[in-house]
Amino acid sequence: MSKVSMMGSITCQDGLADEMEAVLTEMVEAARDEPGVEIYSYHRGEGNSFSFFALMSDMRSIQQHGQSEAMSAAMAKFGPLMAEPPQMAQATPIAAIGFEI
Repeated sequence: MSKVSMMGSITCQDGLADEMEAVLTEMVEAARDEPGVEIYSYHRGEGNSFSFFALMSDMRSIQQHGQSEAMSAAMAKFGPLMAEPPQMAQATPIAAIGFEI
């Protein structure tokens, strides 16, 4: 099976970037024990922008992502902070340094 990567960008509402950072940190911790999660990261950009990168061992891992009680609770806090829907893309990694593909 091929690994699957997910990349995205998120914009939060004005004045909520610190709160968004805290919620995204909770989401990383919630994903820590999900099967098939190899990399799960959020990155803070300028202003209200955040980026997301994840590497999952297979498509099944993507489909099961977020099913845990901890992840569902963190995701519930995430939605109200967004200024607009997140922009997400799914891809198959073809070359990398730092992780096996």
